[in-house]
Amino acid sequence: MSALRAVAPAPAIVGEVGEHRVPVHLGPGLIDLVGALWAPQAAGPAVLLIHDGAVSGLAVRARASLEAAGLRVVRAPVEPGEASKSLAEVERLCRLAAREGIRRADCVLALGGGVVGDLAGFVAASYQRGVRLVHVPTTLLAMVDSAIGGKTGVDLPEGKNYVGAIWQPRMVVMDPGALDTLPARELACGFAEVVKYGLLDGAALFEEVEAWPALPGPAEDLAGLIRRCVTYKLGVVAADERDLGLRAVLNLGHTVGHGIEAAAGYERYRHGEAISLGLLAALRISEREEGLAPEWRERTRAVLARHGLPVALDPAVGVHDVLAAMGRDKKADARALNMVLLPRPGEPRTHRDPDPALVRGAIEELVA
Repeated sequence: MSALRAVAPAPAIVGEVGEHRVPVHLGPGLIDLVGALWAPQAAGPAVLLIHDGAVSGLAVRARASLEAAGLRVVRAPVEPGEASKSLAEVERLCRLAAREGIRRADCVLALGGGVVGDLAGFVAASYQRGVRLVHVPTTLLAMVDSAIGGKTGVDLPEGKNYVGAIWQPRMVVMDPGALDTLPARELACGFAEVVKYGLLDGAALFEEVEAWPALPGPAEDLAGLIRRCVTYKLGVVAADERDLGLRAVLNLGHTVGHGIEAAAGYERYRHGEAISLGLLAALRISEREEGLAPEWRERTRAVLARHGLPVALDPAVGVHDVLAAMGRDKKADARALNMVLLPRPGEPRTHRDPDPALVRGAIEELVA
C-alpha cells in the first residue's frame, strides 16, 4: 500500500454497546485527524497518549493533531511486546497520569497494537475509577479484533489477560495507512483473526479471505475487509457486552491458542500465531464433535500457511503444558472446559467439555 493523504472521514461504523455509542472511523490519513474527531466529544482538556515505542512516528502525528485541536497531550511510550502487559506497567502509567494532572474528565488514547490497547484500556478503566478511552489501533490484529468490544487487561504468570475489565472506548480511529510499514510477521498475525471471522461469518467471507493476495493487499479492498470484520464483531458485542453468552463465539481457536501462548511463556508465539494453531485444533475437534467436513480444516490450513502463519506446533512446547494452561483459561469454568466449535462455517457453537482425548489428540496432531 502506498501512503495516502488525509481525507474527510467516511461515515463511521457505529455500534450500540450497552449504554455506549461507539463510533469507529475507518479511512486513510485519519491519524492526522484524530484531534478533530475527538475534540467535539472531549469533556476534559488533556489526553494521556499511551503508545507503542515502535510507532513513535505515528504518535508524533497523533500528538500534533490533538494539540492542533487545543488539547494538552502527555506522551507515555510503552516497550513493544507482551511483557508490557503487566500490573507493574499499569502502576507506572497511572502514577505518570497522577503526576501530570490527568483528571477523570480527561482521556486515555491508546495508539499501537493489541498489547498497548489492552494495557491502556485497563489503565483507563482503573485510573480514578474510569476515564474516557479512545483506541487508535495500528496493527491489523488490533483493527479487526482487540480494539473493538471493550475487553482490557494484563497478564499474570498463571494466565493471559487474568486481570482486566470491560471498558468501552468512546471512539475508535483506524487508519489503514498505519499498516504500510508493519512487518510481514505482524500483518500475518492480524490475518489469523481475519481467517477466524471468515469461519464465523460463513462461506462467502471465508472464500474472500481464502482468495486474498499477498498481505496487506489492495488498500481499498483491505479497508473493506476490515470493515466487515469490525461490523461482525460489533454486532456480537452489542448483543452480549459482558461476555456472558453469545460473545463466546469470538473465541474460536482461542482456548487452545491461549494455552499455547502460556505454555510457550508468551515468547515463542505471538498471539495471532498461536490463534493460527488454535483454529486448526478447534476445527479438528469440530470434525469429531460436530461433524464438520474435513475440507474446511484443510482449506484453513492452506490459507494460514500461505500467509506465513504456523500450522505445526514446536515440539519444545509440551502438550501437557498446553492442556494445563487451557484448564486455567478464563473461558473454562469450575466444571467444564468451554470451546467454540463449528458444524459448518457461519454456525459457531459453544461446546462444554469436549472429549479430553479428542482435545489432546488435536493438539498432539499439531506437533511438527
